[in-house]
Amino acid sequence: MLRFATRAGRWPLALTLAALGALAACTDQPTPAEPREPPVADDGGAARQDPALGNPTHWADGYLRADDPTQAFYPVSPFNAFNRAARFGGAVTITKPAGTTGRYVATFPNLSGYLGSRRTVLVSGFSGDFNAAEDTYCKPAGGYLVSDKVEVRCFKVSTGLPTNARFNLLLTRNYSDLAFAYAHRDTSTNYSPDSRGSWNPAGTSTVVRSGVGQYRVTFNNLGTRLPPDVLGHVQVSAVGTSNAYCSPVNWYTNGTPNLSVDVRCFSTPSGAPVDRRFTVLHALPANHLAYAWADKPSVASYSPLAAYSSHPLGFPITITRSGVGSYRVDWPYLNQQLFDGGDAQVTAYGGNTVCKISSYSSTGALVQCFAPNGTPADSRFTVLRAS
Repeated sequence: MLRFATRAGRWPLALTLAALGALAACTDQPTPAEPREPPVADDGGAARQDPALGNPTHWADGYLRADDPTQAFYPVSPFNAFNRAARFGGAVTITKPAGTTGRYVATFPNLSGYLGSRRTVLVSGFSGDFNAAEDTYCKPAGGYLVSDKVEVRCFKVSTGLPTNARFNLLLTRNYSDLAFAYAHRDTSTNYSPDSRGSWNPAGTSTVVRSGVGQYRVTFNNLGTRLPPDVLGHVQVSAVGTSNAYCSPVNWYTNGTPNLSVDVRCFSTPSGAPVDRRFTVLHALPANHLAYAWADKPSVASYSPLAAYSSHPLGFPITITRSGVGSYRVDWPYLNQQLFDGGDAQVTAYGGNTVCKISSYSSTGALVQCFAPNGTPADSRFTVLRAS
């Protein structure tokens, strides 16, 4: 049974108020022409089901952990990958184009057809047990899955240059407990996000740019669908081929029917604001999904605010700081909700820091955060574990 982790608590003031080798200043390369698939009927938020089984299954529609940053081609271990369309054949694979640095193509055979006309993608850097302090980050080159593929670019924080790196990738489509947007016009002032990478179960969405690298994504009427004392969870990924990164700085309703997410984008290694494209995902509590907002970057150990955190089994969540910019997030007994290794995503929050997943287990995730110059730095962040 799904249980919302909710309790009264202190909310932050802001939320309670009613090309390769390029320098940091470079712009993204134009998005390649992306063929539109034949339109399919959106499910309007039907339950996640595997038609072959007829039962609810994974929360995500696809994910992978890319563990080998230098190999030209390899299938991802089934323990570290999921493809809801796998019954049609084909393993999830990673290809590194010959002669490139920090460039990868993830392939999920037949998944485009399953996801239909609205889908989104998130990417986080990952270290594993190799080098948790390695200052790398990764991002999708496009805002959604195209022809079963997602291109990923990885960079070194301290230089802004492409680098071979590990990463996690997550894909999902339109469901009633999700909203997402692909902000595809980095310098436009006020527009509707690309419908192929956007979904709002409550209505329309808009993106407003208020300054260099400053954006507000508004999901109209979505605030009316929030359960009591639940503000949900937000993840953001910069999109493109340049070395920019993006993060949320706030999400709120402020007493309106709408839910808004404020996003800021920066360049490395300067950390200066820059206009860039991005994806943003808002999620509500669900089975096989755990998340938290870590809002106390210098506190040794604490429980995150319940309105912005969730454990599908309702157990208390703990965040522990082990050193400068190093954190552990624990969801006890989460292994009972994970089908396999699952996925982990993290986004720095509230400033120009960069965070990545350094490792994760069946019940937790380790997070490492960096200043724009690549040195470890304490930071707020949002993190999720899902399968």
